[in-house]
Amino acid sequence: MKDHDNIRVLLSTTRRRRALATGAGTLALIGTLSLTAVLSGPASAAPAPAAKSAAAAVSLTGWNLTLPVDSAGCQCGAATEISPATLKAPWLVRNSDGSLTFWAPTKGAHTPHSLHPRTELVSRTDFTAGSGTHTLTGTFIMQKMPSSNDIMIGQIHGGGSSSSIPLLMLHYRNNGQLIVVTRKNPTSGSTSATVLTGIPMNAAFSYTITQSGMKMTVTATYGGKHGSAVVAVPASFRGMDVRFQAGDYQQNNANNSATDGGRLTVTALSQN
Repeated sequence: MKDHDNIRVLLSTTRRRRALATGAGTLALIGTLSLTAVLSGPASAAPAPAAKSAAAAVSLTGWNLTLPVDSAGCQCGAATEISPATLKAPWLVRNSDGSLTFWAPTKGAHTPHSLHPRTELVSRTDFTAGSGTHTLTGTFIMQKMPSSNDIMIGQIHGGGSSSSIPLLMLHYRNNGQLIVVTRKNPTSGSTSATVLTGIPMNAAFSYTITQSGMKMTVTATYGGKHGSAVVAVPASFRGMDVRFQAGDYQQNNANNSATDGGRLTVTALSQN
């Protein structure tokens, strides 16, 4: 065999040995990767995001309910009060999200000291005006206004023997104003102050009424807007038995309209 033939055989043999070595290394690497996958198992999945909790249902615990019907269910005569409060369609219904919708027609029964039919919650717990700290908080959505363009949505109202006397009344008027009205004394006179303006229909807003000692503070929030008003508890009310009331106390006199009235939805309500 010639020298150059020997060289070709030697080169060919070297290439085959390198190829075999490379293949073996590749197989070894694949085997290692496969074993690692078997030992470690699949990659852990990212934890699922926590489910959002459903909004809490607005509770009727601690309230009575005044309705725009008499004890026989007639939209006439003297308003009846359910004690304790319970749902009563079509005046008070619960929605699927736990909120409450109030409907107070102008055709309806009313209380002896008012001409305005209402669907309104009345607290079962009284407190003493001018003493301690007591708070009512609510989130409301106004949906229909009566022809008077005025609904009272929160009150500090006389209780017991003073049940015909309001102390503080929070009104929503359909130009988007929240107005607080306070009595100067139990028999006559009142003052008013604007808490917040620019609250449109069908939009959620919140308010808080707080009586702390001889001071009453009303605050309200809509979107990024905030407002407040502070008034003193009149001396003539100090020591009076009072309570919170909240809901749909539309301010139109009773009439025979089939469509007139106020409708609103409450998504949160608490008192303490």
